[in-house]
Amino acid sequence: MLDHLENPWDIAFLPDKTMLITERSGSVSRVVNGQKTEIFTPSDVVVRGEGGMLGLAIDPEFATNHFIYTCFNSDRAGLDVRVVRWELTPDNSRQVGRTDIVTGLPANPSGRHSGCRIGFGPEGNLWVGTGDAADEDNSQNLQSLGGKILRVTRDGEAATDNNPPAGADKRIYSWGHRNTQGLAFYDQLTDGSYGVSAEHGSDRDDEINPLVRGNFGWAPGAGYDESVPMTDTNRFPDAVKSIWSSGNPTIAISGVAFLTGEQWGTWQNRLAVAVLKDQHLMVLEIKPGNNSGEVQKLLPGNFGRLRAVRIGPDGALYISTDNGSDDKIIRLSPKS
Repeated sequence: MLDHLENPWDIAFLPDKTMLITERSGSVSRVVNGQKTEIFTPSDVVVRGEGGMLGLAIDPEFATNHFIYTCFNSDRAGLDVRVVRWELTPDNSRQVGRTDIVTGLPANPSGRHSGCRIGFGPEGNLWVGTGDAADEDNSQNLQSLGGKILRVTRDGEAATDNNPPAGADKRIYSWGHRNTQGLAFYDQLTDGSYGVSAEHGSDRDDEINPLVRGNFGWAPGAGYDESVPMTDTNRFPDAVKSIWSSGNPTIAISGVAFLTGEQWGTWQNRLAVAVLKDQHLMVLEIKPGNNSGEVQKLLPGNFGRLRAVRIGPDGALYISTDNGSDDKIIRLSPKS
């Protein structure tokens, strides 16, 4: 559908069906009639390693407020990862306002474990999946925003019912994460979960996790010793267990999206997972808190590394590649 891109990291759609994309190299662009036009590139984006312009989300009230949100590595006030709310012009051709709503997410100078997938949940709050910046002090530190899933308002304030442990930053919804790469939501709170997240493992156990409160059990040892389990139930007996894990070795999962709509037939509501290292699209049957064990693999090696997946307004699945050279947005539609 679209090519000649540079590490397209996320995809979103405006109410008028216009596609927006971020490229890790720094830009936010719109796609109209198959042509990409840059809207803006912030001057403070730091493009290094895994870092750069990353997650993208559209405000549920975009039709009236024209807000979009991006998450990126920044050098605006030292080095951090931050979430910024942007206001677009009525014709969506340029940005006219910037508000930095969540700042101070820890950043590794190399860009490693920048995390930063964002999205609005069914309850209207903005969710932010963060990486631990490859620092052993972050994921279990409840004053650090690294290695967490945050839940905030459009102004960056803590959602009123986050209820983290006493003394924790009130924006924290869950902790003990290594490097969150994907978020997908149910239509409503279901069996205590708002949806799922996708997380990179170390040398084993990429995970699909439920979006619930609690400690997910990642706590590397001194010197960032990654020989510990992804979900360390010996150290944290109450750690939240994953719905699905890759085992050993990892396959490097990334963006996730539920296949919504009757057009998907028996695959309706299954979870599509972009896979980087093993270069395919994975489809899982995920029900709240459970995984049937059925795994389908599509596009094996056809397009290289896959980064983002998003259901479009036409019911098709849009997928970005992340190979660094002539990357693409692919449209995948169900068989009629």
